[in-house]
Amino acid sequence: MRKTPYFGLFWLLLLTSSAFSSQDWSEKQEKDGIKIQTRKLQNQKYQEIRAETVIESSITKVFHFISDPNSCKKWVYRCRFSEALSLNDRNENVIYQLTKFPFPLKSREVFLSTKTTSNPDKSIGIRMKSIRDIKRDKSNFIEIHEASIEYLLEPTPKGGTRITWQQYVEPGGNLPTWAVDKENITFVRKSLGNLKRIMALDKKNDRKLTLIRHGLF
Repeated sequence: MRKTPYFGLFWLLLLTSSAFSSQDWSEKQEKDGIKIQTRKLQNQKYQEIRAETVIESSITKVFHFISDPNSCKKWVYRCRFSEALSLNDRNENVIYQLTKFPFPLKSREVFLSTKTTSNPDKSIGIRMKSIRDIKRDKSNFIEIHEASIEYLLEPTPKGGTRITWQQYVEPGGNLPTWAVDKENITFVRKSLGNLKRIMALDKKNDRKLTLIRHGLF
């Protein structure tokens, strides 16, 4: 694998209209402005997670931040490393992500095909799907073979961003179902909590710079 400069990780894909359907979802928890729902479909081993919250930052800034692989460690819970890949044998955008698991569990790695769409209502949809058979050096980590992650970013009337995050991940290995379901909820909640704090601080700094430019600080 070799690195490539990151000039635009995502490319066009029309998201299916049912991707964020409310059918079969049950509310799991609501904390710190983050609403989390779960469901378990017949063909799924674990629960699927859907979370929603409002970020006090513009949709453009939120999109550019979360679409940069280098920001993964800053906001995604347990993210240890992430990079965009240049793969000559694949006509798609791929990122590699390594998630650190607590000792003595092995960390997980995943290769994600990543696509995006800009919608007429000014919302942005992002879809990531795990892919296999990537040519690479031997690894000591466990590879995640089943992962589907979707983000929907919608501008709010007050200039913020409503983010809906839906994902289903099978981490592999011999882990209890209840533990995986619990950890997945923690993963999404803490990641969104980190994102809210980072973007709020960024907005505060922008306001400070504006005041400085106008000699009001």
